Amino acid sequence: MNPYAQFAILTASSIRMLPHIALYLCNRKKIDSDLRQYGEGDGGVVTFIKVCTRQRVFRNLFYYRMGEYKSVFIKWLMPGERTLNIWCPSIGEGCHFEHNYATYLNAESIGKNFYCLQLVTLGNDKDGKRPSIGDDVKIFTGATVFGGVKIGNHVTIGAGAVVNSDVPDGCTVAGNPARIIKRNGEAVDIPLEK
Repeated sequence: MNPYAQFAILTASSIRMLPHIALYLCNRKKIDSDLRQYGEGDGGVVTFIKVCTRQRVFRNLFYYRMGEYKSVFIKWLMPGERTLNIWCPSIGEGCHFEHNYATYLNAESIGKNFYCLQLVTLGNDKDGKRPSIGDDVKIFTGATVFGGVKIGNHVTIGAGAVVNSDVPDGCTVAGNPARIIKRNGEAVDIPLEK
């Protein structure tokens, strides 16, 4: 897109974003680590306007970070992705949602640098226990993680995987039921332990 057209669009968009920008400026530290993950810049008002204008799923994360009561008055100006549901007491900094339609995140906690694609479910089991997700975890399309399981740090959960057991640090899991297919960079084939 030519720079003049981009400037005109961003300027028009920034008018309806004035309340968003004000909240961003008051909570900049909290939001900038998320903004960096979207590859549009290192933070700042211009980066915030670009990402917030282009990424509906980022808006969901922004509203989550601001809290339900602060964001309720501005959500109607720029709605988020209506099928991305976040029910999690804490999500670490540096979170990146990508194409997250039909995604349900109901975890005890999610660590730093979380990357998540669409159609992912983090949910509770029949006893109401929810998963805990470590730092630097990537979850790909269609994966399901449920129950009171612990997902370690530096874990990748492959597309379509069904995880209902703990996953140790440094592993890649895939399949239904999920199996460890890579551990600390080496190919393996190990079933997850219950």
